[in-house]
Amino acid sequence: MGTGVTGRLGMPLTDREVARSAAASGLQGVHVLLVEDSWQVADALKLLLEKTGMVVSGPVATVKAAQELATENAPRLAIVDVNLKGEMAYALMDWLHARGIHVLVISGYADLPRSLGQFAAILHKPFTATALLTTLRRINERHSTP
Repeated sequence: MGTGVTGRLGMPLTDREVARSAAASGLQGVHVLLVEDSWQVADALKLLLEKTGMVVSGPVATVKAAQELATENAPRLAIVDVNLKGEMAYALMDWLHARGIHVLVISGYADLPRSLGQFAAILHKPFTATALLTTLRRINERHSTP
């Protein structure tokens, strides 16, 4: 079942803190698909993820574009906003999950369907950089092969 963390999507971490966190977390080199329709949020997330050494596909803002990138790049993880320009991304999340991609759901909605519990984790917007990195680290550790 997924976990929820609440906070703000601020970038309070310094480059040194991000690098230290990435090195300790094993996130360096992990391929992640970023699906977010707000360009400000998408840009901030991409910057943070790249600072951790993750390989970022996207951001993309539509289900179709996300499926195309996922097919081309085979990411290990996906960060997916629930609402993409008015289109709910539940089918995309199911599609990614069925392909073995670990889905981190992000949403500004307080009430989400219980079925989202099948995904790796849920973060409620706004959230902090620390909450995001901690959640990604936990997902990565939980699903790493020994």
